[in-house]
Amino acid sequence: MPLIRKTRLSGNSIVVTIPSQLVEAYDICCGDEIEIIPIKNGQIKIRKIEIEHNYEDENLKVSILKKSA
Repeated sequence: MPLIRKTRLSGNSIVVTIPSQLVEAYDICCGDEIEIIPIKNGQIKIRKIEIEHNYEDENLKVSILKKSA
């Protein structure tokens, strides 16, 4: 079943919200990078970009991850 959203204006951009069901299912957080890929015939693909972080200090890593959770 498709999830339908209405676009809205925000400054000079058009915004589409992501339904909470998808946010939870795909572990999307505020500040995550999302890639928008034009396909064809007016279709687009949206995907979350997974970023690998290299932390030299394991304690710093744990602290940062706790704050973002």
